Amino acid sequence: LQGLQKLLTESVRFLAPYEVRQGQEAVARLQGDLAARRQQLQPKKKFAFRALKKEAPPGSE
Repeated sequence: LQGLQKLLTESVRFLAPYEVRQGQEAVARLQGDLAARRQQLQPKKKFAFRALKKEAPPGSE
């Protein structure tokens, strides 16, 4: 993906503005899809009870 971005950046001088815009939109769409896929594949947080505060034993004050 970074290679595509670099290629597009280097090719800006030779491409028509329409083609540059289309390339930028395609790269942005791919980056969004990648971020969504990473979020989807990330392991889900497991449920855990919160630890309860232990009361101080009597006389320890």
